[in-house]
Amino acid sequence: MKSRSRFAIALTLAVALGGWLIWTSIGGSMETYTSPAGLVKSDGTTYRLNGKVAPGSPADAAERAQTAAGLRFVVRDKERPSVTVPVVYRGSVPDAFKDGREIVVTGHMENGVFQAERGTLITLCPSKFMQEAAEQGKQMPGGVPKDSTGT
Repeated sequence: MKSRSRFAIALTLAVALGGWLIWTSIGGSMETYTSPAGLVKSDGTTYRLNGKVAPGSPADAAERAQTAAGLRFVVRDKERPSVTVPVVYRGSVPDAFKDGREIVVTGHMENGVFQAERGTLITLCPSKFMQEAAEQGKQMPGGVPKDSTGT
């Protein structure tokens, strides 16, 4: 009788742990992945915003992100650079954060400003192969020509 109850408890814990792991692994993919051009103004949806940091981001980004006002910068669409969205972010800032760098940040639109969730800012580094192609003046993999910044 004792071994059956231990087995039942162990099985219950294993099922609960498995359910929790599935829930947390799916949680990140539940947000809509979009660019500035695909954002819907203030609809309450959580987005994973992907784009490039527009010129003019502050040099003291890490310090500003720790203040109550937060780090304010603009993200431009990779496909349509004229489409931009202002972002407010608080939390740690990756060392690679700078103008022209591709980023992904999670948050929502509020009054025309993307309100990023704390600690969700990541920078994407160009691949080694894309960088070599840009240096040689060639097209990048997939037939994409390099842009004027070489990234």
